[in-house]
Amino acid sequence: MKFVAFNGSPSGTESATNRIITAFLAGASRAGAETKVYQLADYQIEQCKGCFTCWFQTPGTCVFHDDMEQLLRAYQSADVVCFGSPVFSWNMTALLKNFVDRLIPLKSPIIAQQEERFDLEDTVRREQKYVAISNCGFPGENNFSVIQEAFSCCNPCLEIYRNCGKLLRSKQESVQGIVSKYLSVVEQAGGELASVGTVCEETKNNLSMPMLSTPEYLRFLGMA
Repeated sequence: MKFVAFNGSPSGTESATNRIITAFLAGASRAGAETKVYQLADYQIEQCKGCFTCWFQTPGTCVFHDDMEQLLRAYQSADVVCFGSPVFSWNMTALLKNFVDRLIPLKSPIIAQQEERFDLEDTVRREQKYVAISNCGFPGENNFSVIQEAFSCCNPCLEIYRNCGKLLRSKQESVQGIVSKYLSVVEQAGGELASVGTVCEETKNNLSMPMLSTPEYLRFLGMA
């Protein structure tokens, strides 16, 4: 089994999002999966022109010959695709959105209907699973509502939404123990998905564990 993650944080390997991705893939790796993470900030990806050449003139091939060619191959090779992004202005980052837009060559200009939902058919039928990973620097869960709706389009088998995300990069000793406990649950989730193909409800619930109360977190930020 192969897990491939795409991190849309502009901070790349130094991001809080990457800490979650790294822990998740570590758990999958220990369970025997092959893993790879791509930091989208390190790649040159032009913006989709909406010209649909990849549908009608050169099916499956974009007019841009940039780093997306490599990333598309990686995407197609995965059994589990992980989309990672911090919350920027209530949604995924421009880096990840641009990457998702450039996946259009994998679709065909044929509309498919499933109940009341409409989508485009894949050019090649795939049985991939999807994981959504996001963190937000604010407390509470309301800041994930938009990005969660966006991720719902790929029907993720697992969603990891981490509020109070500034804690993940903290070097304070008092905070590191709390973060380590959380990341161990993230690792467990990766291991479960790789070994049995699903994540149990207890682990899913633990992924939402509070790390600090809201008053404590606001004091940590110096914004109380």
